[in-house]
Amino acid sequence: MEQELARVLSAYGLGTPVAVQRIERGHVDDNWLVDTEQGRFFVKRRHPKRRQAAEVIQAQHDLIAHLRRSGFPAPRLIPTGTGQSFLLLDREVYEVGACIEGEPFDQERPEHLGAAAQTLGWYHRTVEGFAPASLMQQVPLYSREGARAALGRLCDAWQTGADPSLAPRVRELEKLADDLAERFGAHGSLPHLIIHGDYYAGNLLFAGDRIAGVVDYDKASWQPRVAELAEALIYFASPRPGYLRHVVYPGVLEWEPFARFLQAYGQGIALGDAEVEALPDFVGCIWIAVSLCRLLEHHPDRPSQAGEALHEVSILGSWARVHASRMVGMARAAACEEENL
Repeated sequence: MEQELARVLSAYGLGTPVAVQRIERGHVDDNWLVDTEQGRFFVKRRHPKRRQAAEVIQAQHDLIAHLRRSGFPAPRLIPTGTGQSFLLLDREVYEVGACIEGEPFDQERPEHLGAAAQTLGWYHRTVEGFAPASLMQQVPLYSREGARAALGRLCDAWQTGADPSLAPRVRELEKLADDLAERFGAHGSLPHLIIHGDYYAGNLLFAGDRIAGVVDYDKASWQPRVAELAEALIYFASPRPGYLRHVVYPGVLEWEPFARFLQAYGQGIALGDAEVEALPDFVGCIWIAVSLCRLLEHHPDRPSQAGEALHEVSILGSWARVHASRMVGMARAAACEEENL
């Protein structure tokens, strides 16, 4: 591996590796901290799933440059010897950046939650009006058809019709997916922007109580702003440790961090009425669609505990529907509180 990294760093004119540390951040790319006589650098080799077209990678890097010009704590990318922002070597894509020293997110520190929320609002405010064409061509992450389509794929793969005990679970999820499709159809036009696409604790680095770096823009794309807020609320307001055993999400949302995240996010940007109304539907759609996709990814054949897994997905989707009014009320209260400051 050191020989490969030496070739990469040579293309950047950064010297020879004298120390290499594998970084386990993230679940897809290969990442290393590499020390040379010129300093410490972060080296990323993109996973094949993220080997996008050159113009998409360049647009993501243009996004990082735009953020840095605005003072946002995005990483400083280092150009190759020929001035490119990434390196294509032996059909692999590499990126090199200056090392950001920082600590991981600490869920026991309320200041970290507030900083994460404020910084997401800062990001959304900063990217308004930034819209490179190559990042605006991706399909919607969450749509009115998404949850039902995910359920259909899973039912086909698991052959749920061959197991009568699964029929009640499938009907529950069909009803939830149909309800979401109807509600999504009533959303109307929602504000869109280039979302970060992977805004969670693993991509945040802290210096004390402030955020020193927000990294990994490989999933940046043109999406409804409220979709990313919903993703962040699901991550930062979920119980840890969790109690759900079969799905990727640990449990339903907890109200106290949910409210604090909304209040801190609103200090930098205001949600519109349509976004407030749509927020619970995005939460429910994310829970159902992503849970079903991950179940199918991890269990291409029907597992012995398929009924329990589908029931946990129903728990999440039903909770989002039952508590939609409370989520909307808390989002409105956070917006009004900010207006009165």
